[in-house]
Amino acid sequence: MSEIFTPKVVWTIVQVCISIIILLNLILNLNKVKNDTVNNRLSLWANGKYFFITFFWGVLGGHFFLGSAKPLFCCNWWLPVALLVVIAGILMLLRNKIKVKPYHQVILIICGLIYGHFVWSQRHEDTIFENGICENTNIFCKDD
Repeated sequence: MSEIFTPKVVWTIVQVCISIIILLNLILNLNKVKNDTVNNRLSLWANGKYFFITFFWGVLGGHFFLGSAKPLFCCNWWLPVALLVVIAGILMLLRNKIKVKPYHQVILIICGLIYGHFVWSQRHEDTIFENGICENTNIFCKDD
C-alpha cells in the first residue's frame, strides 16, 4: 500500500482537497445568500446538534499533524479506529440531549487533539513495522 501512496501522491491529494474547499468557499461567497460558505455551514452545524464535528476536527488534526512516536495500542492498528466508531455512536446518541456552549467546543477540540495525538497517531507507522514484524513499540507492549 505504501508504494501507491508516496509522499508526492499524498501531497497532491492534500493540495487538491484544499483547493476544492477554497474554490467552493469563493463560489459560495459570491452568491446572493448571506453566510452561505463552507466555514459558516460547519460553524452552524457544530454549534447545533452536530456538535461532535469539533471533536472529529480535533481528532484529524492530532492524527495528521501531531502524533506520538510510539503507538498506545501496540500493533493493534484497528483498535483506535474501532474505538473512534464507538465514540461516534455515543456522540450521535447524545446529539439531541446536549445544549452546546462555547466552552464545550473548546473541550471537544482539545479531547479530539489528545485522541488523535496519543491514540490514533500516524507518526509511528514507519517505525513499528520492520520486515512485517511489529517492533519498536512502547513499554506497555513488550508482551505482544
